[in-house]
Amino acid sequence: MTKPLNWKRHIGVALGFIAVFWVGDALLDATLMGRDTFLQQLHDPNAYELWMRTVYACLLGAFFASLSIVAERGRRVETALRHSDDLSQIFLESSRDAICVLSTTDYTVVNCNGVFLSNYHLSEKDAMGCSFSQLVARQGLADQIMSLISDCACSGTALNSEICYRAQDGDARYEDISVHPIGDLEQGVRRVLFVARDITVRRMSQQRMEESEARYRAIFEDTGTAMAIIRPDGTLQMVNRGFAAVTGLSREELEGRRLWTEFVGSCDSDGVSPLEDNDLSGTPRRSFEVQFSGKEGTRTMAGNWAAIEGTDRSVLSLVDISAHKEVEEALRESRATLAVAQRIARLGNWDWDLGNDTLTWSDEMYRIYDADPASFVPSHELVLQAVHPQDREQVIRSVNDAIYNRRAYQMDYRIVLPSGSTRTLSARAEVTYDAQGKPLHMLGTAQDITWRLEAEQALRNSEEKFSKAFHASPDSIVITRAEDGTYIDVNEAFQEITGYSRDEVIGRTSTELMLWADPDARMVMLRLLNEHGHVRNLDVRFRVKSGEIRELLWSADVIEYQGEACLIAISRDVTDQRQMERELLESDARLYMKHEELKNVFHQMEGIRREWEEIMDCISDLFILADQFGKIRRFNRAVETFTGMAHRDIVGRDCLEFLAQHGLREHLESPGVELLHKPTGKWFVAKRHAFPPEVDGSAREVVIINDTTTIGKRQRGAQPLEDVSVQARTAG
Repeated sequence: MTKPLNWKRHIGVALGFIAVFWVGDALLDATLMGRDTFLQQLHDPNAYELWMRTVYACLLGAFFASLSIVAERGRRVETALRHSDDLSQIFLESSRDAICVLSTTDYTVVNCNGVFLSNYHLSEKDAMGCSFSQLVARQGLADQIMSLISDCACSGTALNSEICYRAQDGDARYEDISVHPIGDLEQGVRRVLFVARDITVRRMSQQRMEESEARYRAIFEDTGTAMAIIRPDGTLQMVNRGFAAVTGLSREELEGRRLWTEFVGSCDSDGVSPLEDNDLSGTPRRSFEVQFSGKEGTRTMAGNWAAIEGTDRSVLSLVDISAHKEVEEALRESRATLAVAQRIARLGNWDWDLGNDTLTWSDEMYRIYDADPASFVPSHELVLQAVHPQDREQVIRSVNDAIYNRRAYQMDYRIVLPSGSTRTLSARAEVTYDAQGKPLHMLGTAQDITWRLEAEQALRNSEEKFSKAFHASPDSIVITRAEDGTYIDVNEAFQEITGYSRDEVIGRTSTELMLWADPDARMVMLRLLNEHGHVRNLDVRFRVKSGEIRELLWSADVIEYQGEACLIAISRDVTDQRQMERELLESDARLYMKHEELKNVFHQMEGIRREWEEIMDCISDLFILADQFGKIRRFNRAVETFTGMAHRDIVGRDCLEFLAQHGLREHLESPGVELLHKPTGKWFVAKRHAFPPEVDGSAREVVIINDTTTIGKRQRGAQPLEDVSVQARTAG
């Protein structure tokens, strides 16, 4: 708020100078000028001198009062400037941001705070006049930051950006950069204010929060249990996919609309309520069992409560334990668990009693051999019959070697199923003996590895397809190491386009080969690759081995190749296409010039047509232009005056019928003959002229009707009266 001026003091100064001038002037008149004495001037002053003295005194008082006002304003401005400088210095020193003032002429540091000195490890003496571009070059961000400062100085507007770089300790550091102009564009932005705010903690906290939220959502959504967040009144606030699947309802039907107790049949204890009413500081009973009714009927589920700290809500998790409740014996439970494990691993176990020659299979063995446990009785002979004929001898030899030589065997062999399909098994077995060394049992496992072999074969096929596509592609394809850009492999199209052989390229970089005709385009490609992870359809220019510049359409992606990060780049030679595009643009330009020339000619012809129409409108004779169909297309104003009809009523009518309608049929039938027009009493001569056919083959006709009444009167004035009554005479 601006403090008002001290008007009392300024008025007092003005009055004081008025009084001093008035008294001084009276003393000068009395002493130096020899006029009336000072007392006489006070008691009996001269009216003129009194008036003049008073006027000059007032003017002098106003002048000194103005000087006093200007002086007070100057003092206020100086005080405000000192106050502003003090506040700026206090702000610089108290701010936790790195702040400096830069000169836009040479980008040197003019002023800075302690945080800035600490960040760049400078003393105040070394910082003054130091090149700012050299300071930020240590962080590898000179181009980005100096470009931001240059844009601010040129545009005169404040700019903001966020940067990330590696600190000296190797950790990532995030800063929020703000650049503010000091001054305006009219006076010139000579200085800019650079502010760098360390937001590393905020960004790291944000990342940790996002990671924590992602982990929470992953746990909540992807866990195998049915989970829900319950309000104190039992309403379902949020449910996961497992809970919705158990109930058979959608999330929209559950969240905020249903109570979870609606699905509860019976409970072993008070586990329905998430929080005890009399336990305000504790947690509810955590574990319980409940009969839960869902789309698949009623099932036994194990429930668990977990309070959400800081809120009145709780997390409920339900696990289906119906199968475990049904299996009460440890043996059956163990077998069920083993069966599940074997099914997942596709691994079955067997026990061959050598004394009784009986073979016992696990459930997974029946699935491997595609046999029905109810009807199929396994035996060693049947197993050997199922072995592929080419592998049967190997299996017999390994079994005998294990029994008689006490060697555990491990081998892969094929079996043929009743359906005719073939499976590959990985088998292991060993023999147990009694105290006398007599073989008792052969225990073994058989794992179906058909899927693994098929996957390996599919992988080999995929690699073979990639290799064929890589070498047969008409586009240039190269694979380079992402770390240093070394070429790992190139296809034939690359060799054909560049002229380099594969041996000349492998192990070298594009920089060594000087392939990039425009180094800036390579930097643009690397920047796009770092920002987006891929590059699509970038126009680049390559210098091939012969020195010729070829234009390519460049695309690249980061892939993992042979266990390391690599860059696969595909480029298409578009040199001829670009040349055709340039020729097309030149052709368009020439066509545009021709169009402009034709347009100018058209405008000239249009001007001539308007001039002709204006001339025709000034002629009293009737002019009518008809097309090849005899329809009226144009006419002059004399036609409208003669017929008394508007322009829209005449255009398009049949020319001969129109003239006959207005009493000119005889004139048309006798062209060149002067005839009397009875309705008007005038003499007319009609003439018809046909134009030569135009380019499109159409013909036109013009009808000219001359008014010869005045000419006829002059000629008839010299003739006898009986000759005047003649209705027709030959013109001319």
